[in-house]
Amino acid sequence: MAHPYADLLKDRDIRVLWSGLSLSAVGSELFRVGAIWLAAEMAGANASLMVTAQAAAMLTVSLVSGPLIEMVPRRTFLVVGEIVSAVGAGLVVLAGLTWGLSLPMLVASSAALSAIGVMARPVFLSSLPRVAPGKVREVNGLFDSSVRIAQAAGPFLAALALKVMAPIHLLTVNAVTFLASALAVAMMGRRLESETRAPAAGPDVLRRLARGVHAASACPGVWSVLIATGVRGGGYALGYTVAVPLLFVQGGVGLPGLAIVMGVGATTEIVSTPLLVLTHPKRPLRRLFQGYVMIGASLSVMGAVAIVLAGAPTAWLVAGLAAAAALMGVGNSIATLQITTFFATRLASDDYAAVLRLRMVTIIGSMMAATAAGPWILRALGPANTILVCGLVATIAGLTGMLGGPARRLGPGFAEPGPKAV
Repeated sequence: MAHPYADLLKDRDIRVLWSGLSLSAVGSELFRVGAIWLAAEMAGANASLMVTAQAAAMLTVSLVSGPLIEMVPRRTFLVVGEIVSAVGAGLVVLAGLTWGLSLPMLVASSAALSAIGVMARPVFLSSLPRVAPGKVREVNGLFDSSVRIAQAAGPFLAALALKVMAPIHLLTVNAVTFLASALAVAMMGRRLESETRAPAAGPDVLRRLARGVHAASACPGVWSVLIATGVRGGGYALGYTVAVPLLFVQGGVGLPGLAIVMGVGATTEIVSTPLLVLTHPKRPLRRLFQGYVMIGASLSVMGAVAIVLAGAPTAWLVAGLAAAAALMGVGNSIATLQITTFFATRLASDDYAAVLRLRMVTIIGSMMAATAAGPWILRALGPANTILVCGLVATIAGLTGMLGGPARRLGPGFAEPGPKAV
């Protein structure tokens, strides 16, 4: 029997769409690696402000753009979004080559691309049932695989590309892949369009968030998960996304070394997920927090490795950080797998959506707070100590949740324990 993905890819339209979006996903990873590296080279500790701007843009459009997006045909929105992204990425490269790249240019382009991406993602995902009716799970898995493959392959491809091009041209490649994605979406015709009219505008932002707060308060364990998730998000954004690249820049290690570390972390996350799906922990909520503890501990180890190996051969530092990143990838897989199951199991569908919005606000808000304070923290502590401290804070948050009542009480399937026999 053929694999479901193979059956889906027999459809020419799906094959073209998957190929185009896979290229775009790889381009986005090249941009992610290249942009933070260029920002760290130009601005040092102030590079964290680029992540702050990205988070702010994502949060703003996520909360306010929904009704506006629903007024535009899906295919039109996706094609125009990809073309605008290509133009934006290309203009940054052109401006950089003409007048010299500056941090404000990089921040503006990164924020704009993040905003477009966070608007386009739900539009695309909601279109997939139309692409393969009756095969929603399979088609979601197929297109999710393109993102995961890009996350794993992107950093390694960046390391190879840098042997023949300057870092700024990672952004050029990203612009080209946006055009490939736009062409692939355009070739789908009306298969992405919905046959029903867009729904009427729902409750305003504050009411939707209030519903999430109410649902979280009514379900034991949700708030502890949200708090730990937020702390982990802030620590990860500052300690891993910003401080690790800055460590490599200041240490003269080079972007290929950074790409290897990031690629190893993404690869282990992908490889470990199918194996972890086969496990059935007796205390699944505790397992979720164990994932967060592993993430925090791995980040702390990265900081400790950087401190201990300061002045050591570059290969030693890259190997040590890559090993810690591999453990972090496993921790990410554990936490992601359990958190989606936890919310889906414990919450009604409408409450689930409301809590997911609240979770998004919590994560992005903590990312904004941590990276906005990044310039001062990084100057005071230095990259290695910042990585260590961020990891310790995330570890403490995970341990707090792991030792809490819901994590110790909820059994298989996140079920409450039954009454004790008399």
